Amino acid sequence: MSRLPVRQKPRRQKFCYVGAPAIFRLELACQKLEEAWPDAFGCYLVGSCLERPDFRDVDVRMMMKDEDFAREFPDCHSLEGHWEHDPKWLVMTVAIAGWLREQTGLPIDFQFQPQTFVNKHYAGTRHAIGMRYVSRRKQG
Repeated sequence: MSRLPVRQKPRRQKFCYVGAPAIFRLELACQKLEEAWPDAFGCYLVGSCLERPDFRDVDVRMMMKDEDFAREFPDCHSLEGHWEHDPKWLVMTVAIAGWLREQTGLPIDFQFQPQTFVNKHYAGTRHAIGMRYVSRRKQG
């Protein structure tokens, strides 16, 4: 009998550790956010739920063009990360995070963020979420 170690298959890398059907509910909910902010780049799943099964929360970011972010939150005064003190940003962020939690049952951390800041400070993986599928079949 051989004493060679048993060769194990490498663990499959998942694109996301949020399970079904919660991820499907999150997709549907983010479609509504995409409809509400049609000029934004959209919603992205980021953070630990993309890296490991023991994630603490599910990070969803609505990435916006800098000028659209400044127009939406005119009292932020800076695109360098100081918006966490802006009343409108706080109310909208907390309200949407709560709504997403209700829709999905997931511990959601939702935030609006401007493009330049995100690209400068966060180089991690982003997974687009909430995009609509359009059938190639002829309609009508």
